[in-house]
Amino acid sequence: MRLVCREDSVGHTGRRGQVGIGTLVVFIAMVLVAALAAGVLIHTASFLQATAEDAGKESIDRVVNGVEVVTTAGHVTDGDDGSVDTVRLWVRPRPAAGDINVSRLTVKWVGEQAGQSLTFSGTDPVAPSTASDAHTTFNASESIGDGDKILEQGEEFVLYFNVSQIESGDADPANLAPLHPGDQATTEITVATGSTSAAYLTVPDYSGNATYVRL
Repeated sequence: MRLVCREDSVGHTGRRGQVGIGTLVVFIAMVLVAALAAGVLIHTASFLQATAEDAGKESIDRVVNGVEVVTTAGHVTDGDDGSVDTVRLWVRPRPAAGDINVSRLTVKWVGEQAGQSLTFSGTDPVAPSTASDAHTTFNASESIGDGDKILEQGEEFVLYFNVSQIESGDADPANLAPLHPGDQATTEITVATGSTSAAYLTVPDYSGNATYVRL
C-alpha cells in the first residue's frame, strides 16, 4: 500500500484549483467573445435590413410614381412645308402614383439638332415660353384638375415646349429651328423621386389646314 503524505495531497489539490480557475477564465473569455460577435451580427443585420428597406422603397417609388404621356400634338407653322414649331404633351399620374409637383419636373429633350435639359418656367403657363430662357424651359397648365401645380389622380396637365427655340439652342427669335416632316425627337420626363417616362415624337408628312397634328 502506497502512503501519501498530507503535503502531497495539499499540493495536488492546489494544482487542481489553479487548473479550474484557468478553465473558468477561458470560459468567461469565450462568453465575452461570443457576446461581442453576436452584437456585431445583430448590428450588421439591422443595418442590412434598413438598407434593403430603403432600396426597396426607392425602387417602388421609381416604378410606381411618375407620369404617363396621354397624347402629343405639334403646332403647324404658317409655312406650307408642315413644320412644327411648338409641342404639347398631355400627362397624367401613373395608376398608383402619389401627388406630383409639376414645378419640380425635369424634361430631357433630344431632337434633330439639339439636346437640352429643361426645367419648369411658369412664365406663361398656358402657352410655350417666349422668354429669354425659352430654349431651356417648359411651361405647364392643368387641363383637368383644381388649378394648382400638383398633379393628382384623375387630373391631367399639358406641358408646352417651344421647339423652334429648343432646337436652335438659344432664345433669339431670329434663330428658329422647327421640326420638319419626318424629324424625330424624344422627351424624358423625370419626377422628383427619379422616375422617368419617355415619349417618342415623329412629325408626320402633313399637308392641310389643321393647326395641330398628332406626333
